[in-house]
Amino acid sequence: MNIIDSLKQTKLVIDTLLEQKTIEFASATIPSPLNELEMAAQECVDALKRGNKIFFMGNGGSAAEAQHLAGELVSYFMMQSEPYAAIALNTDTSVITAIGNDMGYKHIFSRQLQALSKPGDVAVYLSTSGTSENILEAMKFGKINGLINVAFTGLKTRYMQDYANYYIAAPSTSTPRIQEAHLILGHWLCEYIEKKLQPKVKDDF
Repeated sequence: MNIIDSLKQTKLVIDTLLEQKTIEFASATIPSPLNELEMAAQECVDALKRGNKIFFMGNGGSAAEAQHLAGELVSYFMMQSEPYAAIALNTDTSVITAIGNDMGYKHIFSRQLQALSKPGDVAVYLSTSGTSENILEAMKFGKINGLINVAFTGLKTRYMQDYANYYIAAPSTSTPRIQEAHLILGHWLCEYIEKKLQPKVKDDF
């Protein structure tokens, strides 16, 4: 495959997102990713106004995106905004290796949520496969303990849907294409939060 073919695949994913349609997958209805994203973004705004936090987490490339998005909110994204309470749970190697060694790798995120979260916090889970055991374990904790669960995934599986308040599934089964979509959608999430929480900025949403 050459770069033009690769870019065409990325464009197809974006074009499909822009259709804002539900998708039938694995005998289930997958809601429009953009509609889900907008509702999730407003939940993030409401949570931050209440004094709650936003937790991001993922593995591999999704870990990098989780760290990236948390950084956009704690620093700033498009404007010199206030810092927002966002934490990427895949960044503390001492905590992760301690939990992984002592309790098992499936607990590296759920254990941190148990320590750090409170009801009303937002937890954003990124998994291109939708099968990451540590992500599903964390989502189970979040659902039971009053967190607002936001799933970023693709169309490989739909295991995360059972635990998600908002289910954002990029319309692809290709890991790179899903990751690209997650970055675009994640950037829009940060932009939405920033604009909604900055009263001097014209509201474009």
